[in-house]
Amino acid sequence: MKILAHILFYLGGYFCGLNFYLSFLRYPLYRVCGGEKDEYQWVSGAPLVGSLFVGISLISLHKITWMLVLGLILIVLDTGGLHWFLGTMFYDEVLRREKDV
Repeated sequence: MKILAHILFYLGGYFCGLNFYLSFLRYPLYRVCGGEKDEYQWVSGAPLVGSLFVGISLISLHKITWMLVLGLILIVLDTGGLHWFLGTMFYDEVLRREKDV
């Protein structure tokens, strides 16, 4: 069971990192390397997978302090997670509406 938890943790961590990279790092790195704004192709990450895998793995691995801390950091950074979706919907519906008024 612990082996499966470790596999889920590392696989989920990969997807969390991939989602963060695709959301915040890929475009600036593309521009720094000389890429043209009009030629850039946006790509989607893997929604829910990273946070879900890390969260499930932490059920078994929560006693290992560094894995718990790293797992929570990965979940927070995962832009494909449910919390980012809910935060974006809140921003669009409530905060953006206040700016338009």
